Amino acid sequence: MRANLLQLITRNWPIKGAAVFLALMLYVAVQLQQPVTTSFDVDLNVQLPPGRALVHKPPKVRVQISGKGSQILKLRSLAGDITRRVPDTLTATTWPIHLDPTEVELALPKGADVRVLDIRPSDITIALDSVSRKDVRIVSLVTVTPESGQMLHGGLSISPTTARLVGPEKSLAGIESVTTVQTEITNVSGAFTRNVPIDTMPLGIVRLAPKQVTVTGEMGFIAERSFAGIPVETGAGAITSFIVTPARVAVNVRGPEERVQALTRDSLRVVAHITGSSGGVARITVVAPRGITARAIPDSVTLRRRGTPRRG
Repeated sequence: MRANLLQLITRNWPIKGAAVFLALMLYVAVQLQQPVTTSFDVDLNVQLPPGRALVHKPPKVRVQISGKGSQILKLRSLAGDITRRVPDTLTATTWPIHLDPTEVELALPKGADVRVLDIRPSDITIALDSVSRKDVRIVSLVTVTPESGQMLHGGLSISPTTARLVGPEKSLAGIESVTTVQTEITNVSGAFTRNVPIDTMPLGIVRLAPKQVTVTGEMGFIAERSFAGIPVETGAGAITSFIVTPARVAVNVRGPEERVQALTRDSLRVVAHITGSSGGVARITVVAPRGITARAIPDSVTLRRRGTPRRG
């Protein structure tokens, strides 16, 4: 009887063994498709600006996930982390981080069919070493090369005009200003705008914001005009103590076409620079609107105090 039972069990054993193996594999495959909930630890990777350091190492983060058993097995063999970057302009010694489950999903391997259920802790405060901040002016090193027959009127404008520096107090002490990268603007006409980076090479570990400025200007065609008979004055009004020769001069002006054409005689003032009380030769200059260059012809006058006999 016992021999018959043993014979019955061992009969066609390869086929029976294969059937048992397939049944086990099917069971495992079915189980791997069932939803599973589990937790695992990930590192919080805090990326710091140059020159800053953490006071304490960030804690481990416990993430609870749900997904098919097959996907969970793959994740358990991976070392995941969550990355957060501290802003360059942060001057505080603490930085709060809030971890949202939807953000952690983005850090999971691509194609992972799992869902993040919970994160513990979800709110973490990072402690950093102390730094200082300082506002300095921005110096423009931008030049414009006009096309033939054109000129820049009104000069260049930059925005913003100040930058905020963040870094160790000793490093900030010696910095009074920053400059743009040396830049030449060519092949422009009319109004133009350019974004120009600030030169950060001399700053070392000091950070700044913003990292670039907006440069604006306007090109115009050059025009010239001449105005005759402009009276010579002192800058405060007519010259009353001296007889001026010549009393009126011509003025040649040069500048952007639309501005030159809008000029009138009242737009110009010819000023004599009187240095003594007895008269003599005085140099004269022309006060013109911004963006206009002007010169007087002649560029000097003779002054004779009233009541003084004419020599000769």
